[in-house]
Amino acid sequence: MITASVFMFGLLVGGASATASSPAKDAPVPGITEEMARCVYECTSGGQSHTVCWNCCVRNICELAE
Repeated sequence: MITASVFMFGLLVGGASATASSPAKDAPVPGITEEMARCVYECTSGGQSHTVCWNCCVRNICELAE
């Protein structure tokens, strides 16, 4: 029983650190800060779509402009 508990705890901690280290498209959205909101506003004012700006400013998934 103790071994199973330690194993499950290890999986939970390992999964949490793996999720935090690499952003993914389906990652949960963090709380938005004032800086993020300003970034989205400036980005959309520059002509980019809201989705592209949100992903870049809030979720840190920036598409390269070509």
